[in-house]
Amino acid sequence: AAAAEQQQQQQQQRTSLRPRAAMSMKLAVRVPAGMSPGQTVTFPSTSGGQMFTTVIPVGVEAGQTFVVEVPQQEPPPTPPPDVPMGLPVSPMRSRSLRAPRAPVASTAPLDTATGASPVAPTWQDGQALRHAECPICFEPLASGPVGVFLAGGRRVSNHFFNLGAAQEWLRSGNGHCPLTRLPISSVLAVPDLRADLQAWWRVVDVNGDGRLSRHELIEALKAQLPIDAAKLDDALADPSHWLWEQWDKDRSGFIERAEAPGLVAFVQQVFASSGGGKGPIPDMARDKLGWYNYWDEDNSGSLEKEEVVRALVKTLGLSTSPTRVQQMRSTVDAIWAVFDADGSESIERDEFLRPGEGLADTIVATMQHG
Repeated sequence: AAAAEQQQQQQQQRTSLRPRAAMSMKLAVRVPAGMSPGQTVTFPSTSGGQMFTTVIPVGVEAGQTFVVEVPQQEPPPTPPPDVPMGLPVSPMRSRSLRAPRAPVASTAPLDTATGASPVAPTWQDGQALRHAECPICFEPLASGPVGVFLAGGRRVSNHFFNLGAAQEWLRSGNGHCPLTRLPISSVLAVPDLRADLQAWWRVVDVNGDGRLSRHELIEALKAQLPIDAAKLDDALADPSHWLWEQWDKDRSGFIERAEAPGLVAFVQQVFASSGGGKGPIPDMARDKLGWYNYWDEDNSGSLEKEEVVRALVKTLGLSTSPTRVQQMRSTVDAIWAVFDADGSESIERDEFLRPGEGLADTIVATMQHG
């Protein structure tokens, strides 16, 4: 019996020395005052014992919150006789982060039950912002009239939406902005800047101070002009970009109203969209890998949930029906955990292509019998 007990203890010690899979947790990071998208921000873990850094995403301004995934620090190992440690609620693969060197931001743990912090957006709007599309229906914003949500006559955020989708959301939604969760009471159509620049300025100048931040300006231009959104985002992320050398000469980070007419005309000319697309969407039933690679635009080998929603909406031609887009979003939410087998919060290529039980075959079967 003594020999068996000794053998068991040795086995436990060998097990405790094996390398463990990297664990991670999600934090809601609030952007400090004076910082803007593209800048690097440093933030502590909720315990304060570890520091991380990441880049502020496009569309998130000072005072707003975004979600990041960071490695979770494990407590020191305990001897075998002690009470065994419990497993984390949601094991996920960790992602690399840069070495700390920027101003510190505040953080809050992400609610593991709802997947959102008290101030986090209902949806991740990065995909819509990156492609200058409506966050509700993924229609290109510049393809039609756009609107903004109001509460008490004031804008609730700097986001723009397809006007029809915003109006339908107000009629059938829960009375809150789909991105900020703030209460909304009406939708205001944004005047076309090419027809009435002054009226347009009054709407996009959210705080009414007579000037627009670089971020406000870029997002407002992307919402109405057929321009190259990616190139403008590059300009926004680079404080020393030549665009600002010409139009923000005092490096204040703001564009005055008097400068708007010349800047708008300049952007239309220099950043005009080439109009070239990526070609037709591959048939998922015949070419699952081709379909996956088509939508994996950053070649990361994985698709985040919002990337999958957008891809399905585009593939099935649902953009013109906000109601059907919302149904698709709800469907993806409901099945996500089934196919995200490793809990990485993204669908890896093998999880998508797995014969018979991957996401691709499930979607194809649904389309064929729907």
